[in-house]
Amino acid sequence: MSRRIALIVCGALLLVAAGFWMSTHRQPQSPRDLIGGGDGGGLPRANPLDERIDDAALERAVQDPSAQGLQAFLVMREGHIVFERYGAGLSAESMIDGGAFAQALLALAVGVAVNDGTLPPAAVQGFDPNMLRAAIETGTQQPYALYLSRKLWSRLNADPAWIARPAGAAAVPADCCLHARVLDWMRVASLLADNGRFEGKQLIPAGWVQRMQRPVSLDAVRGFGVELAAAAHGAEPFATRDLFFLRGPQNWRLWLIPPLKLAVLFGAAASSATWDETRLPNLVIRAVSDRPSEPGNATDLQRLVPGH
Repeated sequence: MSRRIALIVCGALLLVAAGFWMSTHRQPQSPRDLIGGGDGGGLPRANPLDERIDDAALERAVQDPSAQGLQAFLVMREGHIVFERYGAGLSAESMIDGGAFAQALLALAVGVAVNDGTLPPAAVQGFDPNMLRAAIETGTQQPYALYLSRKLWSRLNADPAWIARPAGAAAVPADCCLHARVLDWMRVASLLADNGRFEGKQLIPAGWVQRMQRPVSLDAVRGFGVELAAAAHGAEPFATRDLFFLRGPQNWRLWLIPPLKLAVLFGAAASSATWDETRLPNLVIRAVSDRPSEPGNATDLQRLVPGH
């Protein structure tokens, strides 16, 4: 090989190496605030029947027209993932922008801040995300993302997440734009469905999740960082009481049913103003074999045999 050819080959190899280094060390396209986490390990799984859920009913729910465009569908009970399906190239490890899911994280962080004296109780009379984020940052003298990481995200052992910053000098938002793995949103679900407990530890003050479910709007559709049952758009009401939910982008929803320690996450890319927000959670709720009957709703036996 001549010296000239050798130089050309070496130059080409250097360009390839430089391109590889840049691709693996490229800075984010947009500014972001990192939320440090833990080791991001897996969550415990269980068979649906072991958690008293009809697995055949869950399979039918996946085929229901309301699940059209499915990207993720996960069911958790008693802290165990009992069912999961993915589509459109997503997996448990996929990072998603949860949109308004972030408001629930802010609400949880506020509960911790009130408990540790960072925020006075009077600061939580209403839910103003910008005001609450600023109050946390003023009280702790640290960025909101750092406080969220130390007080919540790392304690959930979640993988690192991040919040996209807006252009310019605007403050980091606390009501949107938080990117986290699908699996880690289920950690949040476990916390919300079990009164602030995660894997046996009380991470959020006892009673705070119930406090989040009190209406903060006159029409009683909004709680403190969460959507209440009256906010849902569906052909029928929810099949159980004491349900609240998070409304993400497009057809992403996270439904929480604390009395059953049940959580359902569904995501679809399609967005429709007429999409039924009660259909899928009701299919899952009705698949739970040990759920108590609702007052005023006759059981199958009562319908068949009056007086029983």
